[in-house]
Amino acid sequence: MERPLSSKALPAYGFILGAICIVFTLLFYVTKLYGNLWMGYFGNLIMFLGVLISIIHYNRVHKDKNSAMTSFNMGLRTTIIATIMYAIFLLIFHLVVGGNPSHALQEEDTVKSSFWIYFLGNALFVNIFVGVVAALLGAMVFKPNQKTDKSRKP
Repeated sequence: MERPLSSKALPAYGFILGAICIVFTLLFYVTKLYGNLWMGYFGNLIMFLGVLISIIHYNRVHKDKNSAMTSFNMGLRTTIIATIMYAIFLLIFHLVVGGNPSHALQEEDTVKSSFWIYFLGNALFVNIFVGVVAALLGAMVFKPNQKTDKSRKP
């Protein structure tokens, strides 16, 4: 059985989500707003909602006949792709600009020393954690048939 045409494009959700995070990071850096604490929470909210939307679309493409585990796997793949893409961007950004977008308003020495804390803490750990929580929540909530996935004998 061949996968639906729109199902082949589903990994693109991770790339789209990563691109959205990059765009907002650049926008906040240029406007010097990324030093505000709530901007980091905004990025985490984008990750959470993006993973949920990818699971909703995945279920729709498969006509809600997939298992909760496959929905979770879709959310996990979206999280991993988006996090890797965002992490690569942050590393390149740090090498090119020499700064940390989360602390755009601080002094240069503090910025350079805090980049790795920001990178490991927020960019990797928190994004993966938020994505996994969203994948778990999305897999359980958006599965319309909560019965077991095993076939039943009549």
